[in-house]
Amino acid sequence: MDLQSLTDKLQQQILQQKDVSIEKQMIFSIPVHTLEVIYHPVMRNAMDILMKMMLISFNKARLTNAELLADILLVEPLLIHDLTNKMLGLGMIKKEDAFSLTAKGEAQLASGIFEEELDETSYFVQFSPLHEGILEGDLEQFEELEQFPEVFPTIDSEEIEEMNEAILIQYIQQQLSEQPLAEGEVPSSISSVVSSSSVQINDVPVICFMAHNDAENQQFARVYNTLTGEWDAKLEALLFEFEKAK
Repeated sequence: MDLQSLTDKLQQQILQQKDVSIEKQMIFSIPVHTLEVIYHPVMRNAMDILMKMMLISFNKARLTNAELLADILLVEPLLIHDLTNKMLGLGMIKKEDAFSLTAKGEAQLASGIFEEELDETSYFVQFSPLHEGILEGDLEQFEELEQFPEVFPTIDSEEIEEMNEAILIQYIQQQLSEQPLAEGEVPSSISSVVSSSSVQINDVPVICFMAHNDAENQQFARVYNTLTGEWDAKLEALLFEFEKAK
């Protein structure tokens, strides 16, 4: 990436605006964490009739073993036994003196949707503490930069102080929903995060301008985020407040 050429291009773009002049030009960097997010994918299917009948039976009758249910439903005992163990393992039913539905089992019976939690998997996202959110872009474009600018002036620490799990869930769910599926494949979803950890921190250059609208006698900031390839309203607001407080 040629930062100087990009800076010149952005400067010309700003100066094309009527009555606008540039008071100051700066280049800073912001930290972007690559997070490894561990989660259990959830597969949702329409509940088959046998499972539905089993849940209804466990809910309405006092059944102390799977063999009793096999006799009632006239189904092979081994199949009933396997499905009973599966539902116990998934937390859909519980057994004390007799079998009964858990809140999870009641919800799935009511919706008619069977949810199965799959093995743990991971997804990598790029998180910016300054934005408190996920940034998309190619970090590899900065590999050839020999020297990075100084850190953005409002940054006290590169660490992530708080992580909003809902942001990760929403982003990963969106990515999963856009993935093509093979024939017969059931889409998976994410409902919770097991853990998230930072595996790498990259410095991302941001090109900053303090500009002035001479006609309106108004100062404003423009900040170009080289990772996203866009003007960054969040960083512009932060820079404007920082410069105004000087």
